[in-house]
Amino acid sequence: MPRGKSHRRSEAAKKRVAAVRLGRVGIPKASSDFVPACGTGSRHTVKTWPASDVTNHCHKLVIPEGTPDKKFVLVIGASHLRSFVDGVVEMTSGGIQFGFMSTPGASAADLRLEVLNAVIPREPDAVCIIAPSNNLTASRHPEEAGQEFERYLLAVCSRWSKVFCTGFVPRLTESREKQTVFQQEFHRRSAKLGIPYYQVADYFPLDDLDLWCPDGIHLSDNHGMHILKQLIWMFAYEFMELSAPKPLVQSQATPPYKSRFVPRVVVKGVERSRPSSPLPTEWTLVRSSRKRNLSGESECLSDSPKKRVVHHQRDHSPVTFSECVIPSNPVCFSPAILVAMETVFPSATPDVCTGTETKPVEHPIKPVVSKSRRVRQKVCKSTS
Repeated sequence: MPRGKSHRRSEAAKKRVAAVRLGRVGIPKASSDFVPACGTGSRHTVKTWPASDVTNHCHKLVIPEGTPDKKFVLVIGASHLRSFVDGVVEMTSGGIQFGFMSTPGASAADLRLEVLNAVIPREPDAVCIIAPSNNLTASRHPEEAGQEFERYLLAVCSRWSKVFCTGFVPRLTESREKQTVFQQEFHRRSAKLGIPYYQVADYFPLDDLDLWCPDGIHLSDNHGMHILKQLIWMFAYEFMELSAPKPLVQSQATPPYKSRFVPRVVVKGVERSRPSSPLPTEWTLVRSSRKRNLSGESECLSDSPKKRVVHHQRDHSPVTFSECVIPSNPVCFSPAILVAMETVFPSATPDVCTGTETKPVEHPIKPVVSKSRRVRQKVCKSTS
């Protein structure tokens, strides 16, 4: 069965991707009017360094004496660090000490070998990696340079945990377009590993020739290196501040939750009326040894003392009778005391019981017979 158009398009896309990976495409061509330039700045005379046993490049390591109150940052790069290692340009003093490991002419692959075999007598608090500009000529295309740079970063991270990168210093001998592509590739590889990457190309405008020495590759000691010195110190200080552990904030106890609205419970069903207590201005029915009867039913007691019946009408309801729950005590004083009290302070009511009164003699009442009945009785007796 013949292949369709979509299959041919897919195969063409695969070939284009493979061409980019092999370096056939990807490096932008320099404009026709590009001409390499030379710097107007000055640079010190290069000193002879011993060759490295690992890469056969000149190599030198400078570690300052430890100070307890200062952080130590190790800077790793190529020939741009010569002025710092030789002491021609001194780093800015402050709360950070800088050590340098410089390998002039080394690419990313060479620097990786130097890092894996380096003996550092002092453990750094952070490591600064300057992206290698030698890969502009050592690598065939940006993809190859990016792969070497990524392996280089992995080797550094295998030895130290706190690592950050800076872009490489631009050159006057390469086109702006090519350098931009390599800078972006290094930045992408660094971001892939989660390593901070700080750009430096914007601080070195290509039209300012005083920033470079006559070879157009290295920075001048009187102008360009002072800018690089300030950038390294600034990036290191910023990275140390960001990587410093934040102080723990003690959590405050949260106050108890207070509801702004009180929920209202609504119960559906038959509502039972709750008897309300009578008002103080209303009359009630009071009896001894009885409970209050709010239903209006009255109980008749023959042996109960005097009771006061009070009528009250509540909301146009029928008259009800109530009883007092307080039991009464009819005997509070002896008869002699009651007589003495009555003599000194006569009572306003005449029915005070002292216990000494004599009951009046009651005579039996004869039945009254009517005259008509008497006449009948007499007539009945005469006839008999």
